[in-house]
Amino acid sequence: MAPIIRKLGSSLALAVVFLAAGCADAGSPLAARQGAPAFNTSGTPDLAALARFHQKPQITIAWAKKWIGPEGGRLDFYGFAIEVPAGAVDKVTQFSIKLPVDPNGSERVVAEFGPHGKQFARPVAIELPYSGTTIEGSSSSTIVWWNGSWVDMGGTVTADGLRLRTLTDHFSTYGTTEERGGGIVTSGG
Repeated sequence: MAPIIRKLGSSLALAVVFLAAGCADAGSPLAARQGAPAFNTSGTPDLAALARFHQKPQITIAWAKKWIGPEGGRLDFYGFAIEVPAGAVDKVTQFSIKLPVDPNGSERVVAEFGPHGKQFARPVAIELPYSGTTIEGSSSSTIVWWNGSWVDMGGTVTADGLRLRTLTDHFSTYGTTEERGGGIVTSGG
């Protein structure tokens, strides 16, 4: 009887060690790791050109991730969304939406979509908040992406009027603004 109890005790101790190791603070898909940047700060975009939320969102979680395969799928996060059509990727790929949590950035309609720099076989739709922002109701609302300066991607308001939507073949940092006379103008800034 004693050998069985020793084996059970050893197995239990080993299980506790593995469980404790599995609970290490490595972050989760919905919570940023301590010390990890919540938003890409390399080549920092000029946020002054972007739309603002009328009421600054209370962001407590900086990012969301979802694995999406060749069959397609969707990731929604705080009014931002990625819609991946079937055939856009050839293998299961991790998609993400990162939001700024700093006092100035989080009042702007801006997000970093990932995987950053990946080219897609078919255009992927992205959506950014429109309702409740300084560009709501504007006929010149547009989505822009950061490439050393803001590049106009165009965009249409979704049928429910909540978001601005466009198609892209790659991911980067995207925001919303107004475009007039061939140039991007500051909105609400």
